[in-house]
This record gives sequence, structure tokens and C-alpha cells, in this order.
Amino acid sequence: MSAQTYPGRRSGAASRRRQPASILQRIWRSRISYIMLLPMLLPFAFFVLLPLVQSALVSFQDYSAVKTDEPEYIGFENYANLLSLELREQPALFDEATGERMYLCGRRRIPQSEVAAYESEEGATCSEAFVSPRDLLTDGYREWQTLTLLGKQVVIGARDTRFWTSITNTFVFVFYTVIGKLVLGLAVALALRKQTRFNYVLRLIFFLPSVTASIAVTVVWGWIFKGQPYGLINYMLLQSGAITESISFLNDAAWTMPILVAMTIWGGIGYNMILFLAGLQNINPELYEVAAIDGAGPWAIFSRITVPLLRPTTLYVLITSIIGGFQVFEAVYILFATSEGMGGVLDSGLTVVPYLYDSGFRLFQMGYASAIAWILFAIIFVLTLINLRVGRASEAY
Repeated sequence: MSAQTYPGRRSGAASRRRQPASILQRIWRSRISYIMLLPMLLPFAFFVLLPLVQSALVSFQDYSAVKTDEPEYIGFENYANLLSLELREQPALFDEATGERMYLCGRRRIPQSEVAAYESEEGATCSEAFVSPRDLLTDGYREWQTLTLLGKQVVIGARDTRFWTSITNTFVFVFYTVIGKLVLGLAVALALRKQTRFNYVLRLIFFLPSVTASIAVTVVWGWIFKGQPYGLINYMLLQSGAITESISFLNDAAWTMPILVAMTIWGGIGYNMILFLAGLQNINPELYEVAAIDGAGPWAIFSRITVPLLRPTTLYVLITSIIGGFQVFEAVYILFATSEGMGGVLDSGLTVVPYLYDSGFRLFQMGYASAIAWILFAIIFVLTLINLRVGRASEAY
């Protein structure tokens, strides 16, 4: 008599067949595919994964890369030195003898009763004097920024002020370049959307900076803003009589960030234009025709059709622009590097990657530079996750 099979009961052979395979079993079944991938996986592991692991280990060491110096494990000290901040309220300064409020007039500190006479005689304006930050901050911390919060003056101290300056400059640089390349790239793509020969030529002109070597572009921009009379802008201004002496653009802290931002936007518009053109071509033209028949205006069509349907392209452009902005290096290195370090006057152009290079290859602090690299990775990783999350949420909405 054959064995009966009841509903819901499986035979032993069928149960064994339906058990999920383990990881090793799946790898063994796909062994031919993995063997074919080895020519790519081996270089990837040797040149990418291994340096990443080594960099992570070095970031916990005091390592100078000098053969005679042995690396010393210091734990999270590199990260603590980089990320440590201290806030202290900066009280007003008073004369110890009279208790009178002190004012800073030039380099002199004078009591409030003498301020009016000093300003009338010298023609200068005095400002309120405060206790020196050196008397407020803990040992090992230096003044980084002074802010006014809720009517009180606050001193922000840091163990590594240059790192926080590079972080601030990088975020400012990324903010303006991402917005500039995104908006102008989309605007140029919309303007050159029609398939005409003239538009083909203009597309080529806008795209050329994206395929030109970044070093060559930076050298040309350096010549344009040279402080000597043969710099292009100075030469044109001198010839026109607008100025009598050449302007030192590259040695002026006020010009450093605008030059970097303008050069990056100029070089990135063409690449974003191509991406947006590809996205625009995937939009069904019938949608625009139906919207026009219904009486929708240009702005309604742009905001209700073009922008929503370009969301995947916009998200890709946004993420890649942010990553590229945080990794800016060549422009700072070529335009603003000196024998004393990177970043130009008062570190006005110092960003994270040039500071990483400065720490590792000029000061030979390889452990410190590795910690900077991993902090940069964490920042980019978090911002990318936020962009992906926001993009998915808006798409679902």
C-alpha cells in the first residue's frame, strides 16, 4: 500500500530540496562566474580594499611614514584632536583698579571715560574690549571663531583650527558650486533642448570644459587672475584705464572662494547639461501637448511636468556634485599652494582634501591624514544617504 500524503505534510526528500542553500553552497554553485570575475576582483582587492583597511588601521596610529620611526598605537587620539571643540562665553573686560569698562582703540586698551577724547583726537572708532580667549580656553585649544549668540559674545576653540576652517570652507564651496551647476546646467539644457545644428555647436562648446584636463583649466584661470600686469583681467583693466595698479586677486582672501566657485561652476555646467538633456529626452512630448491644450503656462508645465519627471536625474546630479565638491584638490593645490602650506591667504581657500595632503605629505603625519580621510568619507556617506532618503520620499509622495 502506498503511503498517503496529507495536506500540509511534506516528504523528507521534498523538505530537504526546499531548504535554502547556505552561502558556501551558493558560492560553489556559481564558482564558474566567480572564477571569471577573479581578473577584476584581485586588482580591486589589492589596490582598493587593502589600502582602505590599511588606512583605517593607520588612522589609529601616530605614524610618520619615516622608516626610522615606528608607528605607535594611540587609539582615537587623532579623531579627538580633529573633532574637539570648546565654547566659552567671552566676558567684557574691566579695569581692575577702577572697575571701568575697557575699550579697544587700535592696539590700545583705554577706559570708557577716555574713549570720546581719543576718537575726537585720532579720528578712529573704538570697540568694546573682551577678555583674551587665551585666558578662557583649556590648554591645547586655540581660538577658531568668535560669534555673538543671544546677545553674548562666545569664543569657539579647537585643537585643530585649520581642520575646522577646511570643513567650513568645503561646505561653503559645495553649497555654491552644487546650486550653481545644478541650476545653470538645467537652464542650459532647457535652452538647447531643440535638435538643431546651432544647438549642437553650443552643446559642444559648453561640454568642452568638462573633457579638458582640470590642471590645464586651473592654469588658465590662474593666468586670468594673475596679480601681475600680464594677467588677463589686470591687463584689460589697465589698458582701459579703470585701474592704475594691478589687483592681486590670488593673494586677497576676499577673492579666493569666489574664484574657486566660479571656476568649478564654469567647468561643470556642460557635464550636468548632458545629463539633463538625456533626462529631458525621456519625457513623453505628449505630456507637454496635453498640458498646453489644457491652458497650462510655461511655469506650470516646468514645475508640474519637467521637474517631477527629472527627479532621478536631479538626484544623480546632486549626489555626484556633492561628492566632487568635497574632493576638490587640483584648483587649491595649483592656485593657492605655498611653501608654508595649502589654502592661500589666511587659509581662505583651504578645503579638506588639500589639508589632508598637507598633513600627510608635507608634515608627514600619515596617521592624522588617514583620520581626516575617514572623517571626509563619513561626511560624504551621510550626505549621500540623506539625499537618497529625501529623493525616495519625494518620489513616493
